[in-house]
Amino acid sequence: MRVVMTGGGGFIGSHLLARLVGAGMDVTLVGSSTGKSRYTASLVAAGAVRFLRCDDGFGEDDVLRPALADADALLLLGYVMPSALSPARRLSEELIQNVAPLVRLLRAAEGGTRQVLFASSVGVYGSRASAPVSETDAPRPETPFAIAKLASEESIEIVCAEAGWTPSILRYATVYGPGETVGRAIPNFIRAALDGHPAVIDGAGLDEHDYVHVADVVDATMSTLRRRAAGVFNIGSGIGTSTLDLARLVGRLAGAEAEPISRRVNRPSAGPVRVVCATELARRDLGFSASRSLADGITEEIGWFRSALDFAGRTMLAASA
Repeated sequence: MRVVMTGGGGFIGSHLLARLVGAGMDVTLVGSSTGKSRYTASLVAAGAVRFLRCDDGFGEDDVLRPALADADALLLLGYVMPSALSPARRLSEELIQNVAPLVRLLRAAEGGTRQVLFASSVGVYGSRASAPVSETDAPRPETPFAIAKLASEESIEIVCAEAGWTPSILRYATVYGPGETVGRAIPNFIRAALDGHPAVIDGAGLDEHDYVHVADVVDATMSTLRRRAAGVFNIGSGIGTSTLDLARLVGRLAGAEAEPISRRVNRPSAGPVRVVCATELARRDLGFSASRSLADGITEEIGWFRSALDFAGRTMLAASA
């Protein structure tokens, strides 16, 4: 299988790339850089993966078309984080930096029979949907990020219907695991525990989210590719965990003694958010069921953070010697 991929140097992308290469697939990364992952950069340097450098806006049809001409699948995991603070400006940036480039990339891929696999988010359902959320539930995106994800989904479906391609939309739950560095709950709680500080949670910590390990996400994505499965699929564990329980679990696994502390938040009191996936469709059509327990996955991520801190400390000592 020949795959063209965006976002191969990101958190999920680098884990997926390892599996693609291990499965013997022919992979070409496209974008302005190979991303933050040293592993991804090493594969490109070794010639195990091709890299086509182009603008992240994908406006260079003459550069892209040859690379896309005989691709069996497009894996769209690339994402550009907005820098604006106001919701209106963030939405504008999302549409300009993420939705419009995706449409241009699809346009450059015209011709042939392809599968288009897009990394979406359960955020498209909104925070007040009934739990568990099912693929048949009406999307109610509430953030610029979720609006852009839904717009991308619908753009893919329109283009695929016209071109006769296979659209595969994977709505990932909250993904965690080794290599996660952004400011989300699990890495924040791990950093606090390893620094000897209490975890800080918003409000009472009663919001529930579905946490799924990156290895499980990769399993689901690979299965979607191999089966050429068409449709929209929730990819999660099907289990909700409150923020308070999560903070306590991370602290216990990291050997921290401090109880989480709460900070006041100003938001409408409509009750706790509960975003948990219904996973029956993925089990039936993809043969996928999340296998990594939250405790095992967090333990693995704590180990990764400790190794990274160890490495950073040794590097600083070597530099000062």
